[in-house]
Amino acid sequence: MLTILNDPAGITGRHRHAWDLSISLQANIERHLASGADCELTLNGDRLDPLTDQRMDRPPSLFDIATVVRRPAGFETAGAYFYYALIAVAAVAVAVSMAPNIAAGTARKDSSNNSLTAQTNVARAYQAIPDVYGYRRVWPDLIQPSTVEYIDHIKYVTEWLCVSRGRGTLSAIQYAETPISDIAGASFEVFEPVPVDGYPEFGSTTLEDVLETFASDEVNGQEIVAPETPTAAVVKGSFSATSGSASFTISVVDSARLSGIKALSPSGLARVTFTYGDGPTLFDNLCTVASSSVTGGTCTFTFTAPAAWSATVTGSLIDFTLQPSGSGPTSGVGPFTLPVRADRIRFNTVFLRGLKGSVTIRAQWWQIDGAGATISGTTQSADYTFTADTLDQRFYTTDITPASGSGRYRVQFTRITPELGGEGADVAKLEEVFAVRHNAVKVLPGVTVIRVTTKATNEATGFSDRKFNLRWLRHVRTLDSDALSESRNFGRALAHIWTIAGNPISGLDTAALSAINAEFGENAPRLRFDGSLDDSDASLGERMQLVANTARCVVWRDGLRWTVTRDQARAYPELQLDYRNLSGSGDSTISYAAHLPASNDGVEVEFVDEASQSKKAYIRLSVASGAPVDGVARNAKKIRLPGCTTYAQAMDRAQLEARRLIYQRVSVADTALAEASTLGLGALVRWIDPNDFAGDDGLQAGEVLSISGSVITTSEPLDWKGQESGRAVFIGADGRQIGAPVRCYPHAAGVRLEAVPAGLYVADSTRQLGSRYAFGVGITDAELQAAGLYTVTELRPGADGTVSLGLTTYDDRMYEGDE
Repeated sequence: MLTILNDPAGITGRHRHAWDLSISLQANIERHLASGADCELTLNGDRLDPLTDQRMDRPPSLFDIATVVRRPAGFETAGAYFYYALIAVAAVAVAVSMAPNIAAGTARKDSSNNSLTAQTNVARAYQAIPDVYGYRRVWPDLIQPSTVEYIDHIKYVTEWLCVSRGRGTLSAIQYAETPISDIAGASFEVFEPVPVDGYPEFGSTTLEDVLETFASDEVNGQEIVAPETPTAAVVKGSFSATSGSASFTISVVDSARLSGIKALSPSGLARVTFTYGDGPTLFDNLCTVASSSVTGGTCTFTFTAPAAWSATVTGSLIDFTLQPSGSGPTSGVGPFTLPVRADRIRFNTVFLRGLKGSVTIRAQWWQIDGAGATISGTTQSADYTFTADTLDQRFYTTDITPASGSGRYRVQFTRITPELGGEGADVAKLEEVFAVRHNAVKVLPGVTVIRVTTKATNEATGFSDRKFNLRWLRHVRTLDSDALSESRNFGRALAHIWTIAGNPISGLDTAALSAINAEFGENAPRLRFDGSLDDSDASLGERMQLVANTARCVVWRDGLRWTVTRDQARAYPELQLDYRNLSGSGDSTISYAAHLPASNDGVEVEFVDEASQSKKAYIRLSVASGAPVDGVARNAKKIRLPGCTTYAQAMDRAQLEARRLIYQRVSVADTALAEASTLGLGALVRWIDPNDFAGDDGLQAGEVLSISGSVITTSEPLDWKGQESGRAVFIGADGRQIGAPVRCYPHAAGVRLEAVPAGLYVADSTRQLGSRYAFGVGITDAELQAAGLYTVTELRPGADGTVSLGLTTYDDRMYEGDE
């Protein structure tokens, strides 16, 4: 991936470009950057000098990460740039922190880790490296084409697979459902990153003896045709041989048919066949054509036989068969242009009907330039002989190391051995030709990689549907230290994601995460995240929210830190909102759903099957009867939890969502004064409608103006509705409720409290407002406590100091399904 930053932090713009693997690193950068002036280049974390570094001339690999940083004019001083960056960061932080809760399933461009349908190993080019947390069944990504090699006529396929960023514990390595250990001839090797500053993600992974093979699309089982067998010349003539000599002469009438024999003089071979003597005796041998001459229309050949004659023999008008040895006209296969630059060539030759004898194939190769022209002095050839005596299929892999080194090559193949006459038991086919790059070592950034080699069927060039998978348990940091260990806890996953993104842990509210862990237990099933983050377009905030969502949490910005709030039952509201701290602009709205929201009559929660982790699982609840029960709803609210692999966690979420349909019917939009800026998403508040005194909830609100013993003066006259007493709750200086509801009675001077709660106060020179109250008559303590409660779902500060709020009903009954 090539990233170009318009400024050192990328605030004013960043552009990402996929690599073109067929051209050099330099050419890739030039394609997207007109000028390199005032730019800084890093490759995989190392700063490069583009003018001298030889790496600029090589093609990039899939895992190379290059960053070009521009330094725009006008921001050359640290102070000027810092000021601009500060403004931009602040704007981005506000926009992100105020974003509504992100729905589950934000991961897009899923790998097989998340899609859970037709899981297979695929090459997810230009996507994010899988970042797998918790305990998860993983289908690793292919990081290069399959390497195919025949060893002792058995096909072996080697795959390089990226499991995840970082380190983890690997177990249950298998193909589909079959353990690798049960597959004959299969093996694997794991390559892990070496940590830097304690984190494997900051380090690098060194792969050893890496072969990258790139198949030629032009080759697909072409037959390497045998040379034509020359036509025999049948002639009559005279013969003379001397006992004890291997030489003999044949004199025949000269004709054009003899041209092929003449051309073999003085050292070529020809098969000579004739019968002689009274026996008669058959002579059929491959002889050397020592000489030939033509005189008066007669051609005289001198041959040298394999052995001397035992007698002097002469004869005339004998029928001779003279046939040139070797090949006639040949037709090679190719040339084929290999797809990429390489330092080796590999070809696979197959004999599908067996091989009886020896077949020699000549390979010829030469290097070409960018225009496809042959580079002078790079042409080479070599003969490769394949020998067997069987009708069983034979398979061979041949490697070539060109003397010209790395480059782009063309290669062609010619069979120089004629047909052996074995009824097709010598038919050679060119199965595949590969451009091969060999790396003694190859370095990748901070990932765990596995190399798997397995036997394949003879008919396939590789696994068309690869199903290698394994179980992975991620090693992550703790909330209070950089020490790494196995964990499925969502809070530790958040801390790890935050840290490896380059952020100081002080920017994350680990105290809030620790409090959640302390309440339920760090290893509690409801606090797990077993998921894969594999979408390159997902921001850091989206990734963190996806993790938090499985634990029923929302991530939001609290001043200078990011914090987490869990959706669960609460004892007291954090703030009371009434006409004293609402803007009073008249823009508050209330929405009430008399029917089930969106006509949903149930929920369907999709998660990952706990046992297999290879398929989807569902929990379906219906609320048509007024309570959550197992059953399929007609119009269910559908929720995806791709990071959930436990039934208990999925049921925990399903029960909440089902009860939310029943009890969460009211939503409010209002504008509060600056006091509300202390709230966060998920906060519990008591909202008392300033436009409806003693309205549907029966609440009256106001401010405590004075305190005299147990008698207080309220800012608003209370409506006792003919009752002799009522109940009130009060807030303290921090805006939170103080104590339980207090019974109160009418009094000539105001309102008499049965007991004055500690912390009750009035306005003074340091405080603009006194304690505020919520008052009601004819209701119990529990009813007063539950009245007017809402959860903050949206919080957006305004330029005038006000805060726009989105609220939704809070009801303790929504959490009755919590264990």
